[in-house]
Amino acid sequence: MHTGTRSPGAGSRVLTAATPTNEEEDTMSTVTTPAAPRARAGGLVRTLAAIFCAFTVAAVGAALGAWVGWRGAPALPSDSAALSLIGPDTGLTAVGRNDAVFAYEHESGPLTWLIGDDDYNAGSILMTTTTATVQALTTGLAAQGWHTSEDPVVQGFAASKGEWSIRVYPAFADGSPTDRSAAEAVAVEFGRTQPGRVWPLVAVGYLLGLAAGWFVGWFAGRRVVGWVLLGALVLLLPGTVITTGDIIAAVALPADATPPALWGDYLFIGIRAFTTVGLLVMAVSLLLGLRGARAARSA
Repeated sequence: MHTGTRSPGAGSRVLTAATPTNEEEDTMSTVTTPAAPRARAGGLVRTLAAIFCAFTVAAVGAALGAWVGWRGAPALPSDSAALSLIGPDTGLTAVGRNDAVFAYEHESGPLTWLIGDDDYNAGSILMTTTTATVQALTTGLAAQGWHTSEDPVVQGFAASKGEWSIRVYPAFADGSPTDRSAAEAVAVEFGRTQPGRVWPLVAVGYLLGLAAGWFVGWFAGRRVVGWVLLGALVLLLPGTVITTGDIIAAVALPADATPPALWGDYLFIGIRAFTTVGLLVMAVSLLLGLRGARAARSA
């Protein structure tokens, strides 16, 4: 019987060829190792972009929800009807009126629509009196069934009853607010209470904006159009920061006072220009994205 050493067969040669040498292993390690840090860096950038987009679009969604919620608000009553709702013998005289739900108080022109202004406020009827005090008017409102609360923003009181809201504060003769030591009169702003549907719509808009913004931010970096869209959201950032602050500050406002318009922050002086350009760039990027998607499907 032959007992010599058996020479390697074809099978053993295959196994030997499939096993990398030490030199080959070093070469593979050198080539593949840098890919991991790049992948982690790319993932971090996408995550940060998604977070930024989520909170930016969420604020826009909240502002849009507030705007929708205020649609259908009641028209202000006549001056005489408003005076009768406040009560008799107040000595109040109507000195100004803005019937819009929210609008710029002063007449706006092309420059205002381009860069905005700092007086985008709720519509109201402005009344003044020099024969009554803030406390006396507030006591009279409570006697008429109005719910009253202190309003430190204007060093006065706020009151609400049904669809209507009132602010009572020390003022100059023209009705502009001042501190009590310099007061020449007492002013009353008769306006609307915030509709109950506003905050639910704000919440829905915020949550939808979070989801949409995260989706946009996560996938935006994969296309040039996505980076353009990110640039548009950067332009909306000033209004976003103030809107987010207003949402937080709203919990500290008197329950009886009419809160500011959440969408009004995007229309503030200077910020409106960024808002306008940002929305235009966003619209263009979305249109280009849709055209690219259609072209890819038809190819």
